[in-house]
Amino acid sequence: KEMKDSGLVFLKNFSELSISGEGSKDFLQGQISADIDKIDENNSSLACLCNVKGRVISSFTLIKDTSGKNRFSLIGPKETIQRTERELRKYIPFYKSEMKIRNELNLFGCKEEISEILFGDLNFSENNTVSFQNEKLIRFLNKSFILIYASSELSDTLRAISNEDPSEWILDDISNKNVEIDENTSELYLPHDLNYHENGRIDFEKGCYTGQEIIARMQYRSKNLPRLYLLNSMKEVKTNMVVTKKNSEKKIGSVVSSVKNSNGSSFLVSISKNLEEKEISIRELDINLSIN
Repeated sequence: KEMKDSGLVFLKNFSELSISGEGSKDFLQGQISADIDKIDENNSSLACLCNVKGRVISSFTLIKDTSGKNRFSLIGPKETIQRTERELRKYIPFYKSEMKIRNELNLFGCKEEISEILFGDLNFSENNTVSFQNEKLIRFLNKSFILIYASSELSDTLRAISNEDPSEWILDDISNKNVEIDENTSELYLPHDLNYHENGRIDFEKGCYTGQEIIARMQYRSKNLPRLYLLNSMKEVKTNMVVTKKNSEKKIGSVVSSVKNSNGSSFLVSISKNLEEKEISIRELDINLSIN
């Protein structure tokens, strides 16, 4: 019962897009923001798929199958994984690859202290991915939660002791300035609006992929990149609400991720301008907030 409230979350809103076959590596390399050559059984990556204008269609964690097969998995929110599948379906006929959405319901978020109870001492060392029997555990950024890709055998056991409310997981993402795209934010934001140039979702050393030219131009030529700020409010702040300067109607940014908590909301705002004053407003709620 205690574990239900402290550190094990069933990610029922997540699913997996599996891409396999001898052409899968080349196929993904030309489409997504991560460098596939750096992905192996011990190293996963945050990544995203963008449209030709550089706007983010979906975000996900990219992992490689432990069996040695040429199979990769994209793990993320269900609606945008479905959107990813539809987008990639246009290009896959040109490669010797197969693509399938898997909804086996075997994805969990687990706090590190709980993972030690379940799996013992996991030695991540320099890698971010550890295989334990038939499970895969992925740690990224400074998140409190580890992503567990569980076998069907363990999945039933974990579901019995898991919390199905994803709020803890989302709050952990927000606290680490990690924005997952959902159906409300797909194709609205550039990677730089979401801090993707700082958290490893974009590899600036790899070759061409969809949207790459616009993203690279922004990285190397923009003198004033957007910044993310973590804020809290007693009111319920929702994604895509408009951020303005205090006492002004002029838009300077947006709320890009939010979660309800016991005190109101925790959320991330992306601001596209250097702020001389340290107070902003949320237009829809008519509230003023201080930023650090």
